[in-house]
Amino acid sequence: MTIEFQRIAPGANLLDEDDVLPTLRLWRQQGLRTVLVTLVGVEGGAPRQPGAQMAVAEDGRYVGYLSGGCLEQAVALEAQDVAAKGINRLVRYGRGSPYFDIKLPCGSGLDLYFDQSLEDAALQTVLDNRAARRATVLETDLDAGASAVSQLAGAVPLSCREGGVFKRVYPVPIRLALIGNGPAVSGISTLARHAGLDVIVWSSDDAIRAHLMALGVELKTGDIGLQDVIQTLDQASAAVLVFHDHDVEPAIAKQLLETPAFYLGILGNRAVHRARCEQLVAMGVEQTQIERLHAPVGSIANAKSKATFAFGVLTEMLSAARACNLIS
Repeated sequence: MTIEFQRIAPGANLLDEDDVLPTLRLWRQQGLRTVLVTLVGVEGGAPRQPGAQMAVAEDGRYVGYLSGGCLEQAVALEAQDVAAKGINRLVRYGRGSPYFDIKLPCGSGLDLYFDQSLEDAALQTVLDNRAARRATVLETDLDAGASAVSQLAGAVPLSCREGGVFKRVYPVPIRLALIGNGPAVSGISTLARHAGLDVIVWSSDDAIRAHLMALGVELKTGDIGLQDVIQTLDQASAAVLVFHDHDVEPAIAKQLLETPAFYLGILGNRAVHRARCEQLVAMGVEQTQIERLHAPVGSIANAKSKATFAFGVLTEMLSAARACNLIS
């Protein structure tokens, strides 16, 4: 009998590939046995870092990925066996593996933990914490198979193995707040939504608002709406100011600099930004705080189209997110 493994897309965006738990819960609710597979160790170089995960159903469907594509079907087959036997398993692939027929082009050794015993309560707690924007650690005893969930405060560490325990960190999903008007708002919003970011927009531009409403983007308007946006910003949030009327920016930038947002970008050339910085200093903002502003915003210099500008902004913002361990 030939077994066909089907990799399914858990959603319509890229970041869903790193969040396999909603699909794992769905399969369980459908009465399927499931296995959560976690990369717990890497010897040498590898495409994914420890903490990368796959979820596998007993029928062979899977989400997520642990390599560059050379390992996933073998992992799905192993997971089916783990689900059938009901015993967790730690398996080495690649360098030093007993599976000599499974080759990894990178020449590394990967240690994968197959967990079929994760309790529904622990799974739900992680998902509830993410929905409430609380960073979470799932600590799993690789020998006993028992897992415990705890919350994180402060800086987000990398997932890691400490002796016989693996600590899988689930950071808060990234939120992007866009404040301003013009085509750049719709360009960044469209790209960010496809990437899988939580997007909220404050804009007084009726045409842009109509376009974003069709995309399902959360919209705010008026002074109260602007304060609502600013108050949502936490350590997993980014904000971008995209006004072409630069007179209104310093007061808003000052409020944004009072938030713990990991990234703050602002439109305008270097001359405009120098004048803006002088205004912020006059408003009592410390120079160390002003230096948090990314200006001119975006990693593509002199971008002229809204598509090029949006890609530059998202690239710069995601690079900052990776430095904070919010994404891998």
